[in-house]
Amino acid sequence: MNIVVAGVGKAGHALVRQLDAEGHDVTVIERKSKVLEQTPDYLDVVGLQGSGTDVDVLREAGAAKANLVIAATSTDEPDIVICLLGRGLGAQRTIARIRNPEFHKSSRLIKNDLGLSMLINPENAAASEIVRSLHYSSKVKVYLFAKGRMELAETRVGRESWLSGRKINEIAQRSMTSVQFCIIQRDQEVIIPGGETVIQEGDKLSVAA
Repeated sequence: MNIVVAGVGKAGHALVRQLDAEGHDVTVIERKSKVLEQTPDYLDVVGLQGSGTDVDVLREAGAAKANLVIAATSTDEPDIVICLLGRGLGAQRTIARIRNPEFHKSSRLIKNDLGLSMLINPENAAASEIVRSLHYSSKVKVYLFAKGRMELAETRVGRESWLSGRKINEIAQRSMTSVQFCIIQRDQEVIIPGGETVIQEGDKLSVAA
């Protein structure tokens, strides 16, 4: 993908590094010459000094043909403007980093009305991840889908687990929760469970809720 990233602070730098490792063609826009000079030294990216809110700079960075424009500067308002300009030039998708809680509360309106693909609040995302991690044992891996509306949890049935030796339908009746047992991995076998399937010690369960 052709990606333009405006702002190479801590968040922008980590993002550019990841995108570069994934093999994307990345062009970075940064005001500070010192930061810009250092970035291409160890990353295979194109650097352009200037402001992402300058339409000529965005055009020179290739925003018109970009698959994605990401605004990750230290200020919210310029990030929104960068995404608007990028979309106006022809970028397929735009992502803005927004840190102000007031903007976050109205993120859906901002996103829809301004035609942004995504708004990201790093602090809010980190807080949500911490809270979510407190709800699960360290032995349970959890993956989010549908923008967090669905969770897929993976866990292995231990020797002392009350799940061991029980049928799926019995577990559903006793737990009184709405969950779906999606996959059971037993040794080298993958099982799509039904109500009469009996869970055994050592099974790796994938459960959606």
